[in-house]
Amino acid sequence: MLNLSTLAFILIVVSAMIILIFRDWRINAASLAVQYLAVFVLVTLSWPIGLSIVKLIVGWMATAALALTCIRQLDAENTPSEPTASLVFRGLAGLFIIMVVFVLAPTLQESMFPRVDLIIIQSGVMLLGMALMQLGTSADPYLNIISLLSLLAGFELIHAALELSTLLTGLLVIVNLGLALVGVYFITKTNDKERQPGEGEAQ
Repeated sequence: MLNLSTLAFILIVVSAMIILIFRDWRINAASLAVQYLAVFVLVTLSWPIGLSIVKLIVGWMATAALALTCIRQLDAENTPSEPTASLVFRGLAGLFIIMVVFVLAPTLQESMFPRVDLIIIQSGVMLLGMALMQLGTSADPYLNIISLLSLLAGFELIHAALELSTLLTGLLVIVNLGLALVGVYFITKTNDKERQPGEGEAQ
């Protein structure tokens, strides 16, 4: 039977892969919410649950802000389809990252984070790697903000296992919510620019 931390790690791998492969904002928003839940479970291994839940609440708030903006700004019925080759390429890239993480994580634990649980290192590095790959394969503002949020989640996960800092936690809360607001702005601005040519032709 899987324990809770192993289940959280599996959820992180699956959600990160889904975010990397697919471009549908609805699927990505749901995956990001699941990802934050898994990060919360792993953070509770190092922090009190009262402080750990802050990360979950902030993560879900950022996800909700982005999702609500997409509901208002994007046409759910007009989600662009992608060639199968693009999906396969990103899927293979994600599998490569997973293999690299499994190879490097024990070395990182031995040389840099000897007091950190291996599953936390694997989860944190997995989020960092998947987020960086996403940033390198997409120019969409929504996906880029999600990638930055995942990147921060990976950093916070490893940092939480190293020390308990209320001040830094508060700073990261501000950064996460600030990124969500920036994402809302760019999603709205990009969508307005895409609508303008059509409105001009209609006139």
